[in-house]
Amino acid sequence: MSGAHQDFETGSPTDLLKSGVHRYAEDPDTRIHRFSYRINGGEVKGWMPGYPDPIDLLEYLANGGILTAHNAMFERTMWNKVLRVKYAPHWPVLRAEQQDCTMARAAAVGHPQKLEALCEVLQTEHRKDIVGEAVMKRMAKPRAYNPDGTYVWWDSAEDYEALRIYNDLDVLTEEDAGELLPHLTDYERKVWLLDQKINDRGIKIDLQAVKRCDAMVTHAKKNADREMRSLSNRTVPKCTNDAKIIEFINSRGIECTTVKKGVKDDLLFYADLKGDKTVERVINLRSAAKKTSTAKFAAMLKCVCKDGRIYGLLNYWGAGPGRWAGRLVQPQNFPRFDYDDEGYILEWFHDILKDESLTVPELYDLVVMIHGCDYPLLLLSKSLRSMIVADENKKLVGGDFSNIEGRLAAWFANETWKLKAFADYDAGIGDDLYRIAYAKSFGLDITQVDGGKSKGPMRQIGKVEELALGYQGSVGAVLEMGPTYGVDPYKLSAAVIKNASPVQWEMVSSTYASSSDKFGLQLKEWTAIKILVQNWRKANNNITQSWWELQDAAVEAVSAPGQVVPALGGKVSYYSDGRILWCVLPSGRMIAYSFPKIETSRVKYIDKYTGEERERVKNSVSFWGWKEGRWQKAYLYGGLQFENIVQGTARCVMVDRMFAAEEAGYPIILTVHDELLTEPWNSPQYNEKDFQRIMSVVPSFVTGLPMAAVTWEDLRYIK
Repeated sequence: MSGAHQDFETGSPTDLLKSGVHRYAEDPDTRIHRFSYRINGGEVKGWMPGYPDPIDLLEYLANGGILTAHNAMFERTMWNKVLRVKYAPHWPVLRAEQQDCTMARAAAVGHPQKLEALCEVLQTEHRKDIVGEAVMKRMAKPRAYNPDGTYVWWDSAEDYEALRIYNDLDVLTEEDAGELLPHLTDYERKVWLLDQKINDRGIKIDLQAVKRCDAMVTHAKKNADREMRSLSNRTVPKCTNDAKIIEFINSRGIECTTVKKGVKDDLLFYADLKGDKTVERVINLRSAAKKTSTAKFAAMLKCVCKDGRIYGLLNYWGAGPGRWAGRLVQPQNFPRFDYDDEGYILEWFHDILKDESLTVPELYDLVVMIHGCDYPLLLLSKSLRSMIVADENKKLVGGDFSNIEGRLAAWFANETWKLKAFADYDAGIGDDLYRIAYAKSFGLDITQVDGGKSKGPMRQIGKVEELALGYQGSVGAVLEMGPTYGVDPYKLSAAVIKNASPVQWEMVSSTYASSSDKFGLQLKEWTAIKILVQNWRKANNNITQSWWELQDAAVEAVSAPGQVVPALGGKVSYYSDGRILWCVLPSGRMIAYSFPKIETSRVKYIDKYTGEERERVKNSVSFWGWKEGRWQKAYLYGGLQFENIVQGTARCVMVDRMFAAEEAGYPIILTVHDELLTEPWNSPQYNEKDFQRIMSVVPSFVTGLPMAAVTWEDLRYIK
């Protein structure tokens, strides 16, 4: 054993999960009960307020020792913002550079970030103390409130002894996990340190606007509930009561079993057929009131600190390929807003929000009067991004890598026509890729797409093709992606019938009866989507073949541990050490698939020449991963592998440019998917053109990739 491990036990009236560690630490009533630590495999020791200084630990840190913890950001924030402020101001500042995080190391190899689950997977010698955990959770909150506003805490000798045992065992458990987990590479540790820096910088919000918007959300939902009761003769008390809404719709003679997002258009279609405006209004009202994004205003108010900033919004390696996930207000889920088309509305909205003479009901009524009764909640949802603002004497400069996944997919598969299309578009001599995609799918001249217009229904179908089908998606992927871009099966089938050959239509429709992926679609709609899938795959043959090549490479690597199996012209490779299947990306970074195993199955299929049913043996790779809140078995397939490789490399490209941005004086405060948000000084030398130059530099590990970025600058997060 080498190094030191440390773990805090704390209490506070603030909810840590909803408010985040920085707001939690800021609460004047947050307290440190104790912490346990162990140095170089020695005795587990503890410290509590009032105890003598832990000289051995302080000397260890003074000599440059690394302090390991599970979720290092929590431990560091408690040390610096609570322990040093309230109990030991003479102790040194604990910096991220002097920490190691077992949670980050677990995430980097596809293992659970939650300690209990991680130790179960790793089969560590020590495990969390279940009995002690109950005591810890009780002591984490006040026992009672005094009339004078102070708190009564759980503080019996028995409680503290149980907490000590729990705390000591946690240190041993975390130490076990640390011994079994590989360390981050030197480069990846720099990425983690940058992540910690970004989380500690936080984002500033327009606090007054957020408060007004939160009040508007409450007012709008009350109005919606009032209207719902009126429409339903008081049989539906609230817009959130789906069971009562379903009953009401059925009582109007329209068959309804669910009102979830996927069936909204169908219900509106049947309501229109019956001429039932009441049901139409009920469905639209329910849809507007159920917007979960508007709850983010209340979430912002729970975690904003006294300085008007929200910290700790990013979860390092939150997704398998290494991308960041969101925490607290989940900025990755902020609705998109087309600033070019609707920016003037957003600017108007912020102007009226500033007008203190307008009450919240008056604000709501003004929006309704100008934009209609369904618009307030929609506008509030769309305005979420713009609640992020620049601090004093700063500005926001942001940028988004233009279709980085589509470009990388073409680069990996050497889809030359698509690479050229991207390069021509960037040079201003080529057409939009989504229009080109539709044209290639149906053998049309580009001038025939939407009559030569830059936007239209054909382009939208091309967009759905590109976004839904690149990772081996089929009918289900189109159905899931379509509504986002206004493409439903009915509209799609009309376009496909117009452009597909009668022979192809007949051949595809003949397989409808035997298909297992009908998703409740009628023959015409299913056939149209199937043709769309077929034509896209034919036009992107190299990408399609890449799926099968990657699938075979993974099977070969797991079958022969220790052997490096290259794929996609050597751009990636697979290697199994028996415990983990590693996918090596062009940058050298690796994606891990735990406990890989070859599994054999028999697959039935219809011979396309004879029409007879046949059977073949199929080998696939199973692995274990953290998904949907649990450790579970999954299977690799070509489309998933291609997605992981593309998204993982997109992350590598972005990280390369993040370091460049930092060096050039653009401090990063947030990353959302393939987007960077920075907060430099409000000086002319920091501008969107310079930032575009930085973001558009092609890293050496993806030479030949056509790369572009769309950038902007403002005092608000507008794009």
